[in-house]
Amino acid sequence: MRSNEKRTTALTYTRKKQKNSISPATEEKIKQFLERDENSRASTGKKDTVTKKKTKRQKRFLNEPLEKLHKKFRKEYPDIRISNSEFCKRRPFWIVKPTVKDRDTCLCKTHANLQSMADKLLYHKVIKSSNIEDLIVSLCCSPKYTKQCMYRECTVCEAKELEISTFDPGTQTFWYEWKGKAEERLKKKKDGSEEKFTVHLTVKEKVMGTFHTLLEDFSMGLKEKLGKHVYNIRHQYAALRGLKENLSEDEVVLHIDFAENFLCKYSSEIQAVHFGDSHKQASLHTGVAYTKNSVISVCSISSSFRHDPCAIWAHLSKVLTFLKDQYPTLSVLHVVSDGPTTQYRSKKNFYFFTNIPYQMGWKKLTWNFLEAGHGKGPADGIGAAVKRRADDIIARGKDIPNARVLFEELQQQKSATELFYVEPEEIESMDILVPSELQTIRGTMKIHQIISASPSQMSWRILSCFCSATHDCKCFNPETVMFQHWDKPSPSTSTSHPDTPQIGLLHIVDLNEGLIGQWCAVKYDGDIYPGIIQDTDVYSGALVKTMSSAGLNRFFWPLRDDIIWYQTRNIIGLIPEPVPVTKRHKEINVSVWKEICETLN
Repeated sequence: MRSNEKRTTALTYTRKKQKNSISPATEEKIKQFLERDENSRASTGKKDTVTKKKTKRQKRFLNEPLEKLHKKFRKEYPDIRISNSEFCKRRPFWIVKPTVKDRDTCLCKTHANLQSMADKLLYHKVIKSSNIEDLIVSLCCSPKYTKQCMYRECTVCEAKELEISTFDPGTQTFWYEWKGKAEERLKKKKDGSEEKFTVHLTVKEKVMGTFHTLLEDFSMGLKEKLGKHVYNIRHQYAALRGLKENLSEDEVVLHIDFAENFLCKYSSEIQAVHFGDSHKQASLHTGVAYTKNSVISVCSISSSFRHDPCAIWAHLSKVLTFLKDQYPTLSVLHVVSDGPTTQYRSKKNFYFFTNIPYQMGWKKLTWNFLEAGHGKGPADGIGAAVKRRADDIIARGKDIPNARVLFEELQQQKSATELFYVEPEEIESMDILVPSELQTIRGTMKIHQIISASPSQMSWRILSCFCSATHDCKCFNPETVMFQHWDKPSPSTSTSHPDTPQIGLLHIVDLNEGLIGQWCAVKYDGDIYPGIIQDTDVYSGALVKTMSSAGLNRFFWPLRDDIIWYQTRNIIGLIPEPVPVTKRHKEINVSVWKEICETLN
C-alpha cells in the first residue's frame, strides 16, 4: 500500500556528461574570438542593446558569416575540434547578425569598390568567386598572408594572374564606385552679392566601361591596393591584441575615438524648438584604457565642435592626467586610434604627442593607427552608453539644454565611465602652442605607428611592432624625425594664416585628405593641365578633375568630366585658381606658369 508520509530525502540525480561536450575553456575562447574587432564591430547606437536573463549588453554586429568565422577559428585553433553548428550555438547572445537597419554605414571604400567590381564580374561568369579576400590569396604563393606576398614583393607572386573564363573584352557593362567629389556652390551674402565656396562630397557613381577595362581595373586594385590593405588590417589587429595580452605593470593601452555629437534636449518642448538652431550639441571624445589588471572607460565632453589636434589634446590631457593620478606606476603609453589625416594622423598631432605627455611624467610613447576604414573599436560603444544614460535622464523629466548641463547631470549618476569636461577656452589655448612652421612628414598616409622615447623626437613605421620592450627594433625600417623643441610661443609668432590666398606654385610634400577641393597642376603625356583634387589615396595618388587645353596656357572645362587618378610623380604642385581670359577660357597665373615650366625643364 502506498504511504502518504512526506518524503524526507531528495532524490539524487546526476546528468550524464556527453563525451563530445564543449569545455568552459573552449566556450570562453569562442566568446573572445567573436568579440575581437576584426570579427565583430561594436554598435554605436544608444538603442542597440539586447537583454537576456536580466543581463543587458551593447550589441556587436558580425563582420562575416558564422560559417566563415568557424573556418577562421579552426585555422587559428587547430587542436579544438568543433562543428559549425556547435560553434554557432556558442555564439554570445549580444553578438548578432546585422539586419538592413543595422547596415554598416562606415564601410571601407577600398573593399566596397572592389566588391562591386567582383560582383559584376561574377554575375557575368568572368570569375568563379566574388570573395575578394579569397581572390587576393589566390594571387599569392602562400595562403599565410605573408607581407612579401601581400605587398607584391615576392618574385613568385608577381607573375600570378587571376583565373578567368573566356569573355568578349569589348562588351559594354557598368558597375558602381564610391568617389570623392569637390563641388563649387554659391551662397548669398547679406548685401545681396554671391560668394563661391567648395563642398566635399562622397557619392556612389555609375561607371560605364568594357569588360576589359573592368577586369584590368579590378586586377590592378587587387594587386596594388587590396593586398597591402588586407595585410595591414590583419597585422594591426594581431599586433595590438598581442600588446593587450602581454601588458606589464607600467604600461597602458588607450583606445580613443570621437563619437557622434549628442543632441541636447528638453524633457518637454514647444514646436518652435524643432526649427533653426534651438537644439545645441555636445561633442564626445571617448576611450577605453587597458592596464595589466583593469579596464577603464573614459569620456570627455565639450560644447566645442572642433576635432582637430588642438581639440584632441585638450581632451586627452584630462584623461592622461587622470590615469597618472589613479595609477602612479604607469610610465609607458600606447595610444590606438583610426587615422583621419585631419585629426590623429597629422603633423600637429605628432608634435603634441612627442611633447605634452612628457610634461605629465610619461617616459615612453607609441601611437598606433588602425587601417583606413577599419577603425571601429570599443570606444564606439562608450559613446552609445553615455547617450543612452543622458536620454534616460531626459525621460525622467530633467532638461539637458547644453554640454555643461549634460556633464553635470551625468556626474550625478552612478556610472563606470569616468567623465571630464573640456571648456572651449582650453581648446583655444592649445592653438598658441603650435609653431607657425611644422615639418611635414613625407608618407604620412602610410604611417601606422609612431614611437617616442624623448621629447620632440619620434620614429615612425608603416606597421606596428612590439617585439622589443624598448620599441627600438628595426622591424619595418623605422625612420626618425626631430621636431623643434617644445616651447610656448606667443600668439603673434605661432598664428598661421590658412585663409591667405595662394600666390605661387606649392610643391606637395605628402598627399592627404586636406588637399581635396584644392587646385593643382598635373602632367599627362608631357603636357600640363590644371585641375581640382577630388580624392586622395595612399596607393593610387590623387583623383583630379582636369580642364582641357586650347593652346599654350589656355584651358576650358570639357563637356564630359575628365577625372582620373594621378600618381604623385605626375602631380606638379598646388596652384592658385586659374583666372578667366575669355568667357570660356582660363589661364594659370603667368608667374606660376613660368615656375611650372622651369620645374619640368
